[in-house]
Amino acid sequence: MSKDSPNLALKYAVIGFFAGIAGAFISQQMGYHDGGLNNYFTYAAGAAFGGAIGGMIRKRQGKVS
Repeated sequence: MSKDSPNLALKYAVIGFFAGIAGAFISQQMGYHDGGLNNYFTYAAGAAFGGAIGGMIRKRQGKVS
């Protein structure tokens, strides 16, 4: 993967998306929220956004994977 490829940010966004869904499920089991669909969307979107930012930072540092 070349340094000019946007795939690193996308890769981390997808990983963050699924981690956000898993985190929402775990927090629901612990009783932090009622398990509404909007909670899952919020967790997944926030984690995907954070993952994309993290991927862009890693790309800026010269990392390729």
